[in-house]
Amino acid sequence: MLKNGTYKLPQLGQTVTLVNGKFDRDTPDSDIVHAALLNPLAFGDLNGDGAEDAAVLLSESSGGTGDWISVVVVLNQGGAPVQSADRLIDDRAQINGMTIQTGRIAVDAVIHGVGDPLCCPNFPVKETLQLRNNQLILTHFTSTPSGGSLREILLTAPAQGAAVSGSMQVVGSVTVSPFENTLAYSIFDMGGNLLGSGPILVASAGMGTPGTFNSPIDVSAIPAGAVIRLEVSDLSAADGSILAMDSVECKVH
Repeated sequence: MLKNGTYKLPQLGQTVTLVNGKFDRDTPDSDIVHAALLNPLAFGDLNGDGAEDAAVLLSESSGGTGDWISVVVVLNQGGAPVQSADRLIDDRAQINGMTIQTGRIAVDAVIHGVGDPLCCPNFPVKETLQLRNNQLILTHFTSTPSGGSLREILLTAPAQGAAVSGSMQVVGSVTVSPFENTLAYSIFDMGGNLLGSGPILVASAGMGTPGTFNSPIDVSAIPAGAVIRLEVSDLSAADGSILAMDSVECKVH
């Protein structure tokens, strides 16, 4: 069903019907579209209804050298496949694997890093994605820059689902301390609206070594009852792209 399904292409916006996993249209008026499902497919419950859903890798191009690859969620609604949220991985990404574990999609890929030529991505990453409010949200991100060590952030507090108020203490560790020993935090509501952001300082033996952080963040202005998502990120000093990220959802009381 997935290989012969109808999809709205996330990047080109056109609707196509695949035949055995492929769609090809070459016309004289330059309306060129190529689309394909890539391996692997992943199966598991993504929306908590007990039915087995799917995550597929959909590639699309319009005849040029670009080949955009996205993760697309296909929900199982009474046995019928229904396209849901999607998230772009990269142009010409190399996909090493994709699985669904405990309701989250784990993608192992090689994407473009700073300075990589368009032809040849060379930046290994692992992304964890979760379906929330009809959006596919990035919840955890690690990378291994060429010649470097694994960059990962692990939040230990607040815990997932914790009740927070006033001053929220944010505690965790990094495998590699960031540029100027500074991470960035962002707080979002469940609609994806930014509620606050700022720096978090890392204590370490020096830039590039492991480190820890333990910082208070003011959430007193956020209304009680709100569910928020805290993201803590290591951002590239070169272009602001993500090198590592971890996140947690909490409820303000």
